[in-house]
Amino acid sequence: MNAAPASVKDHGGLPGAWSALRWLARGLLGRDLALQGGGSSAPEGLPSRPVLTPTHLLLPDEMAVLGGLDHHQLGRAAIAHAVAHLKYSVPSVPSAGLKPMSVALISALEDARVERLLLREHPGMRDWFLTPLRLAVQPEGVGFAALISRLDLALMDPAYRDDHPWVHKARALFEAQAANLHDRDGFRRIALNLVHDLGQTRVAFRPGQYQVSAPYRDDHTFLWHHEVSSADPPPELDLHVPQQRQPQALALDQTADGDMPEVLAEEVALSQHLYPEWDHRLSLLRQDWCTVIEKLPPWRHAPKLVQPVSFAPMALKRSLHWNGGRRLRRQTAGDELDLNAVVEFMVAHRSRRSAESRFFTRRAAADTPASILVLLDLSESTNDRLGDGAQSFLDLEKRAALMLAGAVHAGGDRIAVHGFSSDTRSQVSYYRLIDFGAPIDGAARAVLSSAPGRHSTRLGAALRHATASLVEESNDLKAILVLTDGAPSDIDVHTPHHLVEDARHAIHAARSAGVQVHGLVVDRHADTYARRIFGWRHFHIVENALSLPTRLHGLYRWLTAA
Repeated sequence: MNAAPASVKDHGGLPGAWSALRWLARGLLGRDLALQGGGSSAPEGLPSRPVLTPTHLLLPDEMAVLGGLDHHQLGRAAIAHAVAHLKYSVPSVPSAGLKPMSVALISALEDARVERLLLREHPGMRDWFLTPLRLAVQPEGVGFAALISRLDLALMDPAYRDDHPWVHKARALFEAQAANLHDRDGFRRIALNLVHDLGQTRVAFRPGQYQVSAPYRDDHTFLWHHEVSSADPPPELDLHVPQQRQPQALALDQTADGDMPEVLAEEVALSQHLYPEWDHRLSLLRQDWCTVIEKLPPWRHAPKLVQPVSFAPMALKRSLHWNGGRRLRRQTAGDELDLNAVVEFMVAHRSRRSAESRFFTRRAAADTPASILVLLDLSESTNDRLGDGAQSFLDLEKRAALMLAGAVHAGGDRIAVHGFSSDTRSQVSYYRLIDFGAPIDGAARAVLSSAPGRHSTRLGAALRHATASLVEESNDLKAILVLTDGAPSDIDVHTPHHLVEDARHAIHAARSAGVQVHGLVVDRHADTYARRIFGWRHFHIVENALSLPTRLHGLYRWLTAA
């Protein structure tokens, strides 16, 4: 008898059952399936779900054990379900053109299809799936998640009776197609038909709140690859249009005071860029995993962004002279050691990760210019109104960035204001609102005011692209100042802390390249995740959002005078 797979370690949420589960996986699959512990509880209180890859099954440390089950029974069902996908599913199917509800329903029917195929080989496993499905069903619910839980049970239990017409129709269509369980396209067509019915009955679907109902089933990331649609521009476009100015083809004329009177109704995609993403569960940097799309926001007649406080440029410059010049950190040569850089290098060295040997600090002349990039969070949550209801966080961060840009630009440093949002890893929208060297004029105000607040916050991908922009700058001091109102998130990520760890990895890479990263987080509960992302002394929690312009100005002065 062969020895157990050496690659699997006994740790995580099922310590007593790992050995039996890995042998079960090997027996069903005919090869090793590495088992690994996952995270703790999911965001917003949702319990974690297993995560499947072609080589690994990640079982959460805190398995959502329903009453009447134990960890071993749940783990056993999770192994069998994962094996069914590995044997009968096609992984990483492009999701282009599909709505989130369609993806969720196709995935639910795929779960049932592959389990049916596995039960043809091993009919005694039916109770492995049936027991947790019975416990997870929401028999009286009529929302999307409840209907899916009822359908899941109906497709596994012939004795189950459900009087909901949609569940009855779905079951009938599935059973008719079940004569050919290998016809995946047939089940996909059924799902699209059923999605249409849900749309007609106004059943709502909220991707950020939906979760696979059965706790033994994985989160469906194995099944899908969220590609950029064919309507998007190719990866490399020969478009080098300064973002603060409009393309000549648009023929937009400025008025005498620099304002933009005309309108561009749709945003323009300028270029695409592929970046990796860090998977902390597997300690794996997934190459070319995220697509960052640089865009020009739709032009509007820019309202005057009022500047209630004016920071004098000369005051900024004088502060540098009073401090005897700038202390430049993370240099290849200098008079003193940069202790933070030394510690980070040793951590990376012992973790067998590459890191640049920038160990020193040196004092630069007071008039040495800096390159500062202000990175704005443009996610949907920034549209929320502040306490007085007069303005949103989005308005406030735009005003803070414009105020600082005007003062810093007049003072001799180089500054840029960029923004980002994300709609899955395949579409991270990135806006160069004000670029390095651009005048702070009416066109700049128009672009900045037109930047939309929508979608989610995939911070790591945006930081990698911002770092690439800063690396091209010739100034010794390069820094990214992130303005955000919460932790990173996206609708295709359900694993706890995944995007927090990815942002942390992106910041380490930026600092290795000589770019400092600091965060201003308008969230009084941000201490834990902000410290994890930015590190000690590199983040500031802003409890009063109205003080954001002043805090941003103070961070700039501290950074350039340090």
